[in-house]
Amino acid sequence: MFKERFDVIASSLSSYFGVGFNTVQEQLDIDLGKTVKEIDDEAQDRMDLGNAMEDACLNYFEKKMGILIDERNSEYKYACDGKLKCKRDGRTFLDGVETGVENKYSNSTSECFTDSVGYNIQCQAYMMAWGLDQWILCGMWQGKPAYKLIKKDEEIQKDIEKIVDAVVEIEMGLREISDYPWDIVEKYSSQKQLKELTDQDLEDYDKKLLHSLGELKQQKKIIDDKITELEIYAKTHYEDSKYEDDSFKYVISTSDGRDTFDKNTFSIENPTIDIGKYYKKGSPFRTIRITAKKVNK
Repeated sequence: MFKERFDVIASSLSSYFGVGFNTVQEQLDIDLGKTVKEIDDEAQDRMDLGNAMEDACLNYFEKKMGILIDERNSEYKYACDGKLKCKRDGRTFLDGVETGVENKYSNSTSECFTDSVGYNIQCQAYMMAWGLDQWILCGMWQGKPAYKLIKKDEEIQKDIEKIVDAVVEIEMGLREISDYPWDIVEKYSSQKQLKELTDQDLEDYDKKLLHSLGELKQQKKIIDDKITELEIYAKTHYEDSKYEDDSFKYVISTSDGRDTFDKNTFSIENPTIDIGKYYKKGSPFRTIRITAKKVNK
């Protein structure tokens, strides 16, 4: 039996816009109860750490920016006629303007959360629920403070309303996935509606190829993790050294780091400047995600 859900949680909007971890259809399956959202021990540990660090992060930004962040996790509010459920992490005032606060604690190696389109969309949803014109997205990324001031974007908020209406109507059985507003998804990502392939759609060769790819990716992850572990040990114990054995030559050297613009520090020191408009969007790319299925014992 599928669970009944007739609303959307703000944190899942990124997936419904095509910029989250899950595809649109994967997120729908989770919210419809067709798929159980699997959270392994490592993911749960990250969530627990983020929750434990939240107040500490907010306390840091209070002191660093000379502001007060109150009403922390105090209430839920709804937008889109009660269909969009939101819970903010806090509230403050910047130059006398009431401002919401969203906090993140992340060690992601791909991008800083302040650059995430998904979190921008999430903060826009909060602005809709609380009727505010700006929101702070702040926290810790790889152990360093990160900050961004996000301004109200009416176009994004209109798109949120359309997405939320579509999701709720699908949940209620009033709309099919084929009628989903894919034109909005295409504005924010390169994601397309996924084709449902059956055994009849694939040749035996293709089935074996995909299966081999899944096995190889699992083996590669084990090898990559081991390489990282050994490299960390070697770099920690030996510096600016060389050595050779019968098979290989080994060189451990030090290079100067590249000069980069510290946008996080700049944003913290200039909280009312929106640097998002200076970003350039990269080229789209295609990915394949293979997840091992649990075997029932």
